[in-house]
Amino acid sequence: MSTTTNLALNEPAYNSTSPTWDQPLNYNSTILDQMFGNTTSVSVNTGGSTTYTNISAPSPTAAGSTSQAMRFNLTGALAANQNVLLPQGVAGMWVFTNSTTGAYTVTIGSNNGSNAAAGTTVVAPQGYSSIFYSDGTNIKVANDGLLAGGVVTSFSAGTTGLTPSTATTNAVTLAGTLNVANGGTGSSSLAANSVLLGNGTSALQTISPGTTGNVLTSNGTSWTSQAPFLGLGNSSQSYQSVSRSSGTTYTNSTNAPILVWVYNTLSSGGFSGNMYVNSNLAASWSNGGGGYLSVYAIVPPGQNYVINVGGGQTYYVSELR
Repeated sequence: MSTTTNLALNEPAYNSTSPTWDQPLNYNSTILDQMFGNTTSVSVNTGGSTTYTNISAPSPTAAGSTSQAMRFNLTGALAANQNVLLPQGVAGMWVFTNSTTGAYTVTIGSNNGSNAAAGTTVVAPQGYSSIFYSDGTNIKVANDGLLAGGVVTSFSAGTTGLTPSTATTNAVTLAGTLNVANGGTGSSSLAANSVLLGNGTSALQTISPGTTGNVLTSNGTSWTSQAPFLGLGNSSQSYQSVSRSSGTTYTNSTNAPILVWVYNTLSSGGFSGNMYVNSNLAASWSNGGGGYLSVYAIVPPGQNYVINVGGGQTYYVSELR
């Protein structure tokens, strides 16, 4: 009695009595039932190096765990890329479900008789079911016509800054940060409550709020958070008596203009002098006949002033600051 190549269906001889016709035909019915509905579990090699796992050859007695099944369920926690080989010279079409775990591939091939692929191979995508067929030597994807028709088969993020965190084929999960040139921020996080500043093609810059009451101020090139400019006589200023030596330079270190008031309290005698703000004459006075005299000048923020008074003259200075 002979059997067919791919399914090992029994072919009893004409008028055979040993075995009788009903025995091989019953086997054939079981084999056909497996071909249309059975699942064979294939335990893929879980060693740390790439090797092979063979799918059993077809059995004329319908063993139930051979290549006669309609579907192969691949299992195992992979520690390396692995190969699964169909029986040598067996053709057919099957559903492969890759239920393995571990970030490794399972490649399907047809055994060449020496536990290596005889021809072309395909990778069974992990976590999916795929239909493959074999002509006894080469393995191919049964629906590759769809792929040739424009279905995405691989993925590249180009210059976006994004990367596939898993595979570049089948289901792809993205990771990374979208670059500015592609409409992103170039940053994976942004400081809470900060103002965002453009930075060309580089990641966004941020400015923190700073002190309470600060405002965003341009320095002609970028922006800073600083206290607002306050005018002369603002609510935080008051008149303060200060000691200012003649000929000594002083600086307005506040963020608002100040008023410098110079005066004498003599009822007789002369009182003369001048005041410079940033080397510019701001006030000049002369009272040679006695009596009271007062002058003042405004000093902008960050600028210097100096008072020059003739020797021996008594004077006083107050600042509105």
